[in-house]
Amino acid sequence: MKVGSESFRADGGTRAERLRASWGKHKFWLILGTVFVVVTGGGLILGTNGQRSAGELSITNPAPQGAQAAATVLAGQGVDVSATDSLAATTAALSANGHGSSTVLVFDPQQLLSPEQGAELARSASENGSKILAIAPGPLMVKSLSQEIASAGTFSAGDQAVSADCTQADAGAAGTISTSAGTDVKMYQGPITCFPPSGTGSGAGMMASTANGEVTVLGSADVVNNDGLAQAGNAALTFRLLGSREHLLWYTATAKDIPVASQPPTLAELTPPWVFPASAWLLLVGVIGILWRGRRSGPLVVEPLPVIVKASETVTGRARLYQDAKAMDTAARTLQHATLNRLAHALRLGGAAPPEAVVEAVSVHLGRDRQPLLALLIRDVPRNEIQMLTMATQLAALEEEVAQR
Repeated sequence: MKVGSESFRADGGTRAERLRASWGKHKFWLILGTVFVVVTGGGLILGTNGQRSAGELSITNPAPQGAQAAATVLAGQGVDVSATDSLAATTAALSANGHGSSTVLVFDPQQLLSPEQGAELARSASENGSKILAIAPGPLMVKSLSQEIASAGTFSAGDQAVSADCTQADAGAAGTISTSAGTDVKMYQGPITCFPPSGTGSGAGMMASTANGEVTVLGSADVVNNDGLAQAGNAALTFRLLGSREHLLWYTATAKDIPVASQPPTLAELTPPWVFPASAWLLLVGVIGILWRGRRSGPLVVEPLPVIVKASETVTGRARLYQDAKAMDTAARTLQHATLNRLAHALRLGGAAPPEAVVEAVSVHLGRDRQPLLALLIRDVPRNEIQMLTMATQLAALEEEVAQR
C-alpha cells in the first residue's frame, strides 16, 4: 500500500533505519572484534620487527646509523658475530670463546661504563688474548682501557677524506677514511696514531693503537655505520680491524651496566639537605603569621532581652519567607484569618466568633450577597501571584468598606 511517495515496508523500515537498529543491537560485539583485530595486528607487526633494533650502531639496525651491513659482511666471511649488552655477558663470552680468538667492539655512546668497568674489560681481554676496538670512547674510558693512549680533544669533520699517514697495517690498507660533514670527531694520541686531520698540527689522529695493537680507539661511529661504510676506505679499515679473529663480540653498553645498590636508599638519603631547614623556617614563619594576623575573640556584647522588633519588619520578613517558599496557600489563609479577625472586632462579634458568622454579619452589614463574601474570606485559594495580589486588594477594600459603613 502506498501513501503519497512513501511506501509501507514490513521488513523493519528503510535501509538506514535497519542499519541503525543493527548497530544498536550488535554494537558491543563489533567494537570488541575491532579491538581484537587491532591488538592482534599490532602484535604481529611488533613480532615481525622484534628482531630489529633501532639503536645506533646495532648489528640488527638497517638504518643509516645502524651497523647491520658490517655485521652481515663479516658473518658472510666466516666471522662469528654476536651482540652483547652488558659487561658480564661480554666477559663470559670471552672466556667461552677461548684464548686469542675474539675481537671486542666497545660502543658506549651514553658513557654508562665507569673507569673500573673499563679496566675490568681490558684485563679480561688481555687474559684471553683478545683485541679491543673502542668506538669514540671518552677520556676516562680511554685511560681505563690502556695507559698508552690518551684523548686529544675533538674537531669538526669536513667533506675531505683523511689520509692514514701512519705505519699501521690496517690503516695503510684503508688509505683514507671519511665521516659525515659537520660532525664532531674525537682525536687520540698513542704509540701508533693514524688519520691526523690536516691543519691541526697537534700530532693527534682519528685512530690510535697501543704498541702491540691489542687496543685500538676510533674517533667516530660514522666509519663503521651503514651510511659511511661505502665511503673512502671505511669498509677496508672496518673489516680489517673487526675481521682478524674468529669471534667478534659487538658490545654496546646499556643500563644493565649501571651498578645496583646493595640496599635501597632511605628517604633521608634521597632528600636534599636544604629541605629540613627550609621546612622548619616556613613552619616558624607560619606560626608567627597566625599569631600576628589570627582572629582574636573580644569581650562579649551585652544585648537587652527580649529584643523588640517592629511589627512591619516581622510582616515583611514573613512575607518574604512565604514568597521564597512559594507558599501561596499559607499566605492566603493568613490574610483571610487576619481579615476575619479584624472584621469581627469591627462588627463587635468578638474574637471567638466563627468565620461563617462573621461572613453573615458582613453580608447583612453591607447588604451584599453572602456567597462571594464566603468565597473571598474562606474558600478561595490563589494559584499564582497575580491571584494572590488580587485577593489581598479585595480583602483590604472589604475592610475599608466595612469601616466606612
